[in-house]
Formats: sequence, structure tokens, C-alpha cells
Amino acid sequence: MTPLKFQLHENQEKAYRALVARVDYGCEHGTICLVGDFLSGKTTLVKRLLAEKFNTSADDYYVNLNLYLLGELDKQSASLVYAGAKAKTRLLMQIAIEDVLQRHFQKCALIVLDAIEATYPYELNLVLIADRFARDGKLCIICVPESPTHNYRFDFSWGLAEVIRI
Repeated sequence: MTPLKFQLHENQEKAYRALVARVDYGCEHGTICLVGDFLSGKTTLVKRLLAEKFNTSADDYYVNLNLYLLGELDKQSASLVYAGAKAKTRLLMQIAIEDVLQRHFQKCALIVLDAIEATYPYELNLVLIADRFARDGKLCIICVPESPTHNYRFDFSWGLAEVIRI
């Protein structure tokens, strides 16, 4: 099967080259945050990277975090109704993220977390969570949307991740 071709715009090329270099040659931290406005091409960049590196198995490395968390929270719906608390939802989300990272890194050395908007109201620090698992050659790429309109901003643990801006 031929890998999919993803066309990049000029503003994405520099970020893509930086991302490839960090994946190929390593980086100081086990987490890379690909930060950009909505529709800036973060998903396109990581999908192109995965298509080039892993061909048909690219989906094995990609997690749409919004969909994953909704599925996990749906499994816990009875306890959420009972608790009815934001803190309970936050804890369940954190446990679900830790679980997917732990399970994934047992078999693969790279994971992409995309579509993370559901975590913003709960102030989950994805970099801090990922840092516990992305070690010893394992790499977590987090696609981070920024939007003043939606109050989305990159305010995770700066010192624990490498930031690539689009």
C-alpha cells in the first residue's frame, strides 16, 4: 500500500522539518508539543510524519484524545452521575490518559495525542502526565491548539517538553 501524501504549506514546512529531526535524532525531553492555532495544520503534520515513518500502521501511533476520553467516560457514566463533580471527571480523565500511555508504550516507542480540547476545562497538564511515561527513548507528540477566542493556550510545563510552533 502506498503511503498517503500530505501537502504542506510554506508555514508548515519549517515546523515539519523540526519535528522530523527531533523524531529521527532524539530530543532532550520525551514530549514534543506541536503548538498552533486552529486549522494551522498540526494534524496534517503528524499524519504526514506517521505515514512516512510507519506506512499502513500509522493509526497504531495516533490517538484522538477527545474521542478516546469520551469513550472512557461513557464506560464510567454511572459513577459520574453519582458523583456529579468536576473533580471526579478530571480524575477519570487523568487515569484514562495514563492508561493509554502506559499500554501504548509497552509495545511502541511513539504516540501522538491529538484533539485534546476536552482536557482544557479540567486543566489537565498533559506534558506532566506524559513525562512520566515518555522516557528512555519513548516519545509523545501532543498537538496543542491555541485560540484566544476559546481560551485555549499552551500553559503546560514548559521545562518538560520541546515546543514546535506552527
